[in-house]
Amino acid sequence: MPKNGNTPKTLLESLDALVAKHHLLKHPFYKAWTDGQLSKADLGLYAEQYYQHVRSFPENLKQLAARTNGDRNLNSLVQENLAEELDATASHPLLWRQFAQSLGVSDASLEDARPLPGIAALLDTYDEVAAQGSMTQAVAAFYVYEAQVPEIASQKISGLRRFYGISEPRALAYFAVHEEADVRHRAAWRQWLVRQQNVDTVGVLCAAERSLKALWGALDAVYPQGCVSKN
Repeated sequence: MPKNGNTPKTLLESLDALVAKHHLLKHPFYKAWTDGQLSKADLGLYAEQYYQHVRSFPENLKQLAARTNGDRNLNSLVQENLAEELDATASHPLLWRQFAQSLGVSDASLEDARPLPGIAALLDTYDEVAAQGSMTQAVAAFYVYEAQVPEIASQKISGLRRFYGISEPRALAYFAVHEEADVRHRAAWRQWLVRQQNVDTVGVLCAAERSLKALWGALDAVYPQGCVSKN
């Protein structure tokens, strides 16, 4: 009997189907960004709030790295990702601060910002899955995030240049780096995932979808007027 072509057959196909369903470029906030419909205040709030995730992401990688003692390949993959995040000359949190500065958001505002509930939920989700989820659950959560980033970064750069008068390389560097880096990262996560056997597929997909919904909810937090258009 032929297989149903509409049903994902592998873990990666199932993860990719979830990414397609919850892709952040479908969110009203990013649609408004790419259409030039946001105000500088909207972008400033986003920069201030999303910095909390940018700053926490390396810590999430460290949490996973600390638990990969039995898997050299995974440890190497995570350490490589972490080294890029914390590059001494241009760490990703530093590059984000440069973007925020182009919007008039100070470093002090970034550091002192209190996460909105949706942002706090995102931080909690990645903290929990990185520290307590199975290795496959954690990798899936990182994968479904970084799988989207190159295309999102390209759209952000285009929108910032076209509509918001932000074109200096320094201000765009965070997104330019992620256009390239996360192409490699998502490929590395995929290679690791495809080699896994005897996986609790349901648990992994639940962790991945929870992570995707948390990412979506973080954008809801900074753009509540778009909530009526949720997918």
